[in-house]
Amino acid sequence: MQQQRALPHLTEPHDSLRLGVQTLKDKASVNHPVEAIEEQYPEKQEAFKMQMLRNLYGSGLPARTQLDKQILSKVRRLPGIPSSQLGLESYTGELDNFSVQSCIGFPGEGEAPGPDMHSVMEAQLKMGTKPLKRTIF
Repeated sequence: MQQQRALPHLTEPHDSLRLGVQTLKDKASVNHPVEAIEEQYPEKQEAFKMQMLRNLYGSGLPARTQLDKQILSKVRRLPGIPSSQLGLESYTGELDNFSVQSCIGFPGEGEAPGPDMHSVMEAQLKMGTKPLKRTIF
């Protein structure tokens, strides 16, 4: 039997001109127990690995590993330009894992252009959602 998808409620208006067309069906999530297990697997595996390193080498090595991951995860490009985070992927070993997401679904391959850099910065800095009125002289 197939699970019903839960549709979220629209709580605020969506700026379709800047962010593209959106539907509530895009945000629907499947409520299935296996999906929750699959989402929690990487975190549980990481916690198990850190506990193993802590038992073998003491608390210094896991602390240094976490610090390195924090430093590498903060490296980003300008807003509106997708960040690959190649350093973090090479440090964690995710470069060796090849999945469907590795070759399909890049943001730059879509037909519709993404939001411009100014809109993304306004959203990041919470400067407001009202678009600026432009006057033509």
